[in-house]
Amino acid sequence: MSALVALLTDYGLEDTYVTQLKAVILQMSAGVAFLDLSHSVAPQQVRSGAYLLSTAVPYLPEGSLVVAVVDPSVGMERRAVAVQAQRHTYLAPDNGLLSLALRLDPPQTAVVLDNPRYHLPTVSATFHGRDIFAPACAHLLNGVPIERLGTPIDPAQLITLSDLDAHWDGQRFECRPLHIDHFGNLILNLSEAQARQQIGNLDALQVQLDDGRTIPLKRTFGEVEWGAPVAYWGSSGHLEVAINGGSARTTLRLNEASRVWVRAL
Repeated sequence: MSALVALLTDYGLEDTYVTQLKAVILQMSAGVAFLDLSHSVAPQQVRSGAYLLSTAVPYLPEGSLVVAVVDPSVGMERRAVAVQAQRHTYLAPDNGLLSLALRLDPPQTAVVLDNPRYHLPTVSATFHGRDIFAPACAHLLNGVPIERLGTPIDPAQLITLSDLDAHWDGQRFECRPLHIDHFGNLILNLSEAQARQQIGNLDALQVQLDDGRTIPLKRTFGEVEWGAPVAYWGSSGHLEVAINGGSARTTLRLNEASRVWVRAL
C-alpha cells in the first residue's frame, strides 16, 4: 500500500484535530507522507467537501490512501466505510462525501469499519476521524487487507448525494451550487459535458440568476470590466459565476441555496 495519505476535512487549522489524526497514523505506521487536500471545507458542508475531493482525485498518485472527514452525523447511525476503488482507497463517513470522487474512480470493494480490533481502544462519539478512520488507515498502510477492517457491503449501497447534476426541463437547466470557493465564486452542478449533451453548441448561452439578472458567459475573468459579473467554464469543468476582482457571494448576494438558470439563446 502506498505510504501517501491524502487528507480532506472540515477541521480547520486553529485547533489540534488535524494534528491528532496525523499523530495516530504516524504512531502506528512510520514513514508516512501526508498531502493536505484541504482542512477548510465549510463546517458540516458535505456537498462542498464532495466537490473539493473530486477536484483533487484525478491528480493524486496511483494507490493513494484518502482519508476524508466531513461528518455532521458523527456518532449517529451513519456508517464509517473504507472503499477500494480502481486507483485509490478511501476512508470516510458514508454520507455522500465520496459521491463525486467515486464517479471518477469507480469503487471495487467496500467495507463498514465495524471491527473494533482496528479502532483505537477508546472511541469518542464525536471524533471518529482520530479514533476510527486514522487507525484503519494505518492498518491498511501496514498491509492489513481491507476485508479485515469490517463487514463487506455492496459499493452500490453507498450513500450518494442528490442534485449532483443540473436539472434539464427540456428548455433550460436549473443549476445549484456545489461549492463557493475562497474567492466567492459560485461553482455550479452543471458540467460542460452535461450542457453539451443537451444543448450542443455552448458558444451562445444565457446564464440567468433566480432574480432575473443575466450574467455574460465569457472565457475568463478579464473579458469583463473590473467589478463586473461573469460566467465561465471553470478549471473543474463546471459552470462558475464570479465577479472580476470581487466576490459573487457578496456582490450578487449568492449562497448555497441560490439557483442559476442556463439555456441556449
